[in-house]
Amino acid sequence: MVVVSILLATAAAPLGCAKTVRRQTVTPENVRSIPHETAFLKAHLRDGSVCVLSHWSVTAGDAAVEGDGERLDLNRNTTFSGHMSVPMDSVALFESNVVQSSPAMAAYTVLLAGTVIGTILCITHPKSCFGSCPTFYWEDGRKDLVQAEAFSSSVAPCLEATDVDALYRVSPSGSSLRLRVTNEAYETHVIRRADVLAAPKPADGRIARDPSGAFWQIRGLETPRAATAPEGDCTPSVTSFDGIERFSAADSADLAARETVDLEFASEGAGPAGLVVAARQTLLTTYLYYQTLAFLGRSAASWMADLERRATTLRPLAGGLGREMGGIEVSVLGAEGGWTRAGTVGETGPIATDVYLVRLPGAATPMRRVRLRMARGAWRVDYVALGRVGERVEPIRLSPVRVTRDGAEDEAARQSLTGGVKPLVTSPGDAYGIEYRLPPSPERYEYFLEARGYYLEWMRDGWMKEENAERARQIFMDPRGALRALAPEFKTAEPHMESLFWASRYVKR
Repeated sequence: MVVVSILLATAAAPLGCAKTVRRQTVTPENVRSIPHETAFLKAHLRDGSVCVLSHWSVTAGDAAVEGDGERLDLNRNTTFSGHMSVPMDSVALFESNVVQSSPAMAAYTVLLAGTVIGTILCITHPKSCFGSCPTFYWEDGRKDLVQAEAFSSSVAPCLEATDVDALYRVSPSGSSLRLRVTNEAYETHVIRRADVLAAPKPADGRIARDPSGAFWQIRGLETPRAATAPEGDCTPSVTSFDGIERFSAADSADLAARETVDLEFASEGAGPAGLVVAARQTLLTTYLYYQTLAFLGRSAASWMADLERRATTLRPLAGGLGREMGGIEVSVLGAEGGWTRAGTVGETGPIATDVYLVRLPGAATPMRRVRLRMARGAWRVDYVALGRVGERVEPIRLSPVRVTRDGAEDEAARQSLTGGVKPLVTSPGDAYGIEYRLPPSPERYEYFLEARGYYLEWMRDGWMKEENAERARQIFMDPRGALRALAPEFKTAEPHMESLFWASRYVKR
């Protein structure tokens, strides 16, 4: 799942649109249903590359598609030009257009504006479609527990990034740890690395990571004796990491309107203090991202391609909606009154709860009152606790020792996930098991996932009907105004988004 602010890096670019007149997308077994008068046939291959063919035909026995054209790699560089034969079993999706601006743009479109026929729910409620960046589960022998969403904001090759997520519910008992990574949405995932970081934790505490990326020992964790939100007492929802979350509905007039949650702790202990927050986003930012793609419509692919071409100059312009929505601001009440801001935490994604640490100011001042401030309806807070910040620690890096797919060992995938020459590229429905060898006495460590890569969102047909250049321009040039304009529309969808989002999942697990 991606935050909309990253996509909006092309605010200074003109709103153009591709020359596509009619689009058709089919699975490989239905390629013969595509009319041969189409100008281009685009084959989205399972390894992430794309073949753009003209004058194409299906071979006898439907074993392959032949034609003249180009093959482009993950970064959309041409690797071959001429006559080629594309084996049918290497293709994930075919797309055709009667008119297309160029083979290169056609290739970008099949990844960024590719459509497959989804569920009825996704068709009738396109803004509630399930979406997910690479999702990691912990296999504990009984059931799979979702642990992390990797590099959630990396929606293009130029935005490839390293992401660290806490595996707070992982408690391995043997010599190995097994995770499973899945692609459960209409997306292409490119994973370059997936390591586990093992940080030695104190016997009486945990390890948490602050916004700078440093890992700290936290002792004496204490949950609030009172938590008060606009709806009243919410203490039971934030005192245990149990999936029972505190959240609210968005504002009906301004999606950036703020709310506060006030926390009161019984402890008056002096010394460096820190607040541990476990939270995830609601589907509000998902809606904003999908709505932005809908307003861009047929120009979405060209906008993303422009971001690739001019990343250095366009990326600084990103952040309009993201800055307006913001994260979870943490403030403390001083001894003489008045709130002092301590920091802001939060990460993109509505699927996996992550854990954050905010170091609080005033090393020798008792910390009893803490305030969380955030956009209404934007965050689900599962757990908060106050603790004493101890020593900074350096984690041990654990790389995958074994990777499996469909129960069979996949050495090529293992090499890809350890920074090999070729990254691991996954398509909807793909899943890999990843095994790590743990250090002695594994219970003495806190575990984190460090993953690097990017992913590409596929467009849905339902979004294309809402193409609106003026409203897209407002999102880029007047994000606060756009959040006010979108509020009534979101409120109409909000009551049903959660159930529809999960029901439209590409893969049921």
